[in-house]
Amino acid sequence: MNLQETLEQPIPKPKPPVQRKPPKVNPARSASYFNRAEYYRKLGRLHTALTKYLMSVEADPENAHYHYRLGECYAALGLTAYATLELEKARSLAPENQFYHFWLGDFYSRLGRLHEAIEALQHAVFLAPENAYYSMRLAILCLQGNRLQDSAEALRHAVTLRPDSASYHSLLGDIYIRLGYERQALNHYRSAGSLSPYDSAFVERVRRMTAIDPFAESFDE
Repeated sequence: MNLQETLEQPIPKPKPPVQRKPPKVNPARSASYFNRAEYYRKLGRLHTALTKYLMSVEADPENAHYHYRLGECYAALGLTAYATLELEKARSLAPENQFYHFWLGDFYSRLGRLHEAIEALQHAVFLAPENAYYSMRLAILCLQGNRLQDSAEALRHAVTLRPDSASYHSLLGDIYIRLGYERQALNHYRSAGSLSPYDSAFVERVRRMTAIDPFAESFDE
């Protein structure tokens, strides 16, 4: 066939894309695989557990908790890239659940991805403002990123929720010292000392600060 004949040939129509059926969800089967995965994980048989987690996710791919536990198993095996993908998948499947934002942020922080960790923790705090621990962890991450004002704001919220926590007061005092707010810091060191009177570290901090400024009075924030 010469060039002219080739050009005169009709252009073949493209074949329609193959319509693939979505995988059938089998809750009973996926739960069975998942329970077996949890059992093997408790025994320390992580590779066997991983196989069962994968089977549970295949049987129920929209289950956020299955992806989360699969991600944790990958992390335990040191497979951080796969772990990250599964933890991100869990969050995308259940964006309204603060739990997945928090643990993804915690995992990011372990990988040194501080900006993404802070962002994930901010989502967790937004979704669960009553959780003092989330706010405290956000404060620590912001402190690591030298975001002192953000750290102080998060920890003030944690102290409001947990005014009985000596460690929260102490950490807020430390942040205020770094910000140069010594009077506010002294207030929180005193609160920490009164909540934990047998902790010599709190007592010593107050003693040193009042020795420098013996007329230091309480200062309202």
